[in-house]
Amino acid sequence: MSLIHFFKELFSKYRNSDPDYKTVFDHYFFDSKYYLQPNASIENFSILLNVSPDQLDHISKVNYNCLFETLLNEHRYTHFLDELNNPINSKLSLDSIIKLCGYDNNDQFLEVVKKNTNKSS
Repeated sequence: MSLIHFFKELFSKYRNSDPDYKTVFDHYFFDSKYYLQPNASIENFSILLNVSPDQLDHISKVNYNCLFETLLNEHRYTHFLDELNNPINSKLSLDSIIKLCGYDNNDQFLEVVKKNTNKSS
C-alpha cells in the first residue's frame, strides 16, 4: 500500500470525528433542540449538517456511542418525561405533551416506549 493511499484512508476515516462537526451537531441537536421537531430525521439532519446519513451516524456513534435515531428517540423520550412531570403542564392532555415532544402521533410514541421498555427488561 502506498503512503499516499494510507493517509487518504486515514483522513477519510477520521475526518467525521473532527471537533467542528461535533460543535455544529451539538448546537443544532441540543442547543436548538432539533430532536423536538416533528420532521426530525437522519435524512433532514444530515442535510442541515451537509453530510451523508452514514457520516451522521458515524458522528453520533463516535461522540455519543449510539446511532442517530437512537439518540433522537432517547432525547425525545427524556424530554417527554420532563414535560410530563412539569406542573405547568398539569392541565395538558397526554396527546398534547406527546406532540410537544416531537412525536407525530401516539403510535410513534408507543413504539419508542416499547423499545425503551424492552431494553431495560
